[in-house]
Amino acid sequence: SAAVLSFLVENRTELKTSIAYTGLIGRAENQAMVRDLDIRMKWLQRIKLDKYDCLALVDGQPGAGNTPDMEYDIVIDHHPKRNDTRADLLVIEPHIGVTATILTEWLLESGIDIPTDLATAVTYAIASETQDLGRETTQRDLNAYITVFARSSMRKLAGILHPRLPHSYYLTLNKTLQHTTFFRNIICAVLGNVPNPEMVSEMADFLLRRERTTWTFCIGRFKDALILSVRTSHQDAKAYQVLQKIVGNSRYVGGHDTMAGGQISTKDFPAKDIAKEESQLIRDFMAHHGYEKEDLKPLLESSA
Repeated sequence: SAAVLSFLVENRTELKTSIAYTGLIGRAENQAMVRDLDIRMKWLQRIKLDKYDCLALVDGQPGAGNTPDMEYDIVIDHHPKRNDTRADLLVIEPHIGVTATILTEWLLESGIDIPTDLATAVTYAIASETQDLGRETTQRDLNAYITVFARSSMRKLAGILHPRLPHSYYLTLNKTLQHTTFFRNIICAVLGNVPNPEMVSEMADFLLRRERTTWTFCIGRFKDALILSVRTSHQDAKAYQVLQKIVGNSRYVGGHDTMAGGQISTKDFPAKDIAKEESQLIRDFMAHHGYEKEDLKPLLESSA
């Protein structure tokens, strides 16, 4: 989304832009996208913001989750609007599946030819956010996807969708499965320390693929925070509201009907209390569905 906005601005005006990000680019697919498509980005903390006349935020809202809480001139997002979200130009469309769809529609309306690498990036963005057009996809997302797919590099897209995985991925996968429990249609997993925050949502997606599973809840530890991820196959489940209720603070939770993510700071937690917090979160998640945490049983033991 940021790459499309940057391209659109620089090709319709004489303005120069920079793409900034916070946190880590941890998922192997995202690393491949940035590397193979040569998306130039800067770490936000290394940018002198006073040298810029305008700040735009895409695919997020001020103060939500990992989004820097500061004043923006432009906010473009597809998550439900927060009560305190303000901007001179505010474009919030929660009824579409992907923020990149909005920017792609603007780019198509401008009449500017879409470069192959940019089309490839948007194709991957729409495919990954909607799980290959199977999750929270609208006709607008589909139209945008078909348009950019025809302009994409199939070789580069294949490399992004199927990247080489680091050894740490398999270590985390093994650890996750050893600490995964289930009851009826619910799976819960405590991953422990993870190499990057995105691994938690990746495992939540992976576990949701188990037959007869309709809810997954994963917790991982990264630096001084618990990273939380919820997934569900119910299309109108309001997953973000479920996670907000469990965490008790909507400021650190975001998401959609079928997926949600959040975090809890553990800076002030004694080490022995972190495991208690993880156990309580799972207890609250199970209680929300009318079950007890004690109902959960090991996934691998059942498989054996």
